[in-house]
Amino acid sequence: MTIIKWTNKYSGESGFVEDINKIEKHFINTYDQSQARRYSTASNAKRAIESLTRYGEAENNIFEVVTV
Repeated sequence: MTIIKWTNKYSGESGFVEDINKIEKHFINTYDQSQARRYSTASNAKRAIESLTRYGEAENNIFEVVTV
């Protein structure tokens, strides 16, 4: 299982992606790793990161796949 960790490029603040709102085109944050959305494979998590990048979320954040 994998999750997505985000780190703000400017503040250094970090957390995890709890969910992705595809209608409003943003992610919902959580600081609790246990509440992060779980992806069955790293490939699925990478596809989610590609969507977040298209939504503009990567302008201020660095996303990485973390194995749990």
